[in-house]
Amino acid sequence: MISEAKPTVALGSVNVCPVCASASIIIDSVAGEVLCRLCGAVLTESVPTLAPEWRKSDEDNSRVGLPYTLLSHDKGLSTTISTSFRDANGKAIPEDDVEVISRLLLLDRRASMQNSANRSLHKGLKELEKIADKLGVSKTILEQAAWIYRKVLKEGFTRGRPIQATAAAALYVACRDLETPRTLKDFAAIINVSKKELARCYRKMITVIDIQLPTVDLMRCVSRVAASVGFSEKVKRRALELVRLAQKSGNLVGKDPMGTAAAVLYIAGTLEGEPVRQKDLAKAAGVTEVTIRNRCRSLKSLMKINNL
Repeated sequence: MISEAKPTVALGSVNVCPVCASASIIIDSVAGEVLCRLCGAVLTESVPTLAPEWRKSDEDNSRVGLPYTLLSHDKGLSTTISTSFRDANGKAIPEDDVEVISRLLLLDRRASMQNSANRSLHKGLKELEKIADKLGVSKTILEQAAWIYRKVLKEGFTRGRPIQATAAAALYVACRDLETPRTLKDFAAIINVSKKELARCYRKMITVIDIQLPTVDLMRCVSRVAASVGFSEKVKRRALELVRLAQKSGNLVGKDPMGTAAAVLYIAGTLEGEPVRQKDLAKAAGVTEVTIRNRCRSLKSLMKINNL
């Protein structure tokens, strides 16, 4: 990028071109040079830029490394050797030096993983990223899960437990903490750990990190199940009205939110002329048809009391 320098601002001691005595001075911020617009003489080289540093986006546009992140075992702060086999000027390294650079890369990786805690942390964070990618959760939730995993690792919680179970439990706690509707069945379906073992690991984990989790937002569960089945907005609004009515009466205390969401959607779909089979709703919500029928029975009695 080339910009014209203000005459009132001195660039070192350069204000006027010593060759042609012109005051038309320009700055090439890419090359780091001060030039004369008229004669093209280079007046100053290696001009420092005050622009903010860029962050790493790919192998061809990097200078300062990765930003600070909890998803890396070293938090992105350590210096790494590039695998592009190019020098600072972008030129290819001679073939005679490639073997030396490869050996340095291997030694660098081994040195960063000498500690068993670092190896366990590295494996756990990689497992977190795999599970999060399959579930489609956001980067914010993944960062929160990485913080939780680091905390339980420091407390010795991972000793004697599968890495998959610990990583999945940390991600589930993060989803609960940030009010994202994910169930233990969703986690158990994509990893080689049973729901019972995940639930045991989750209960123990929240006591170790001493965190107060918010209650599951039933409105979000209704939106999730409705999107899976394909209900219209009219059915969603009617279902949310039933949820508010049940919450005011205290009829939902101790009830599974996904089962309640499927029940209110079943009733709302019937009332609005969009009936759906209980089997399809049970599959979308991850509950049984018996659960939906039981919730529907209590909700219908509540609607009779309120003349709905």
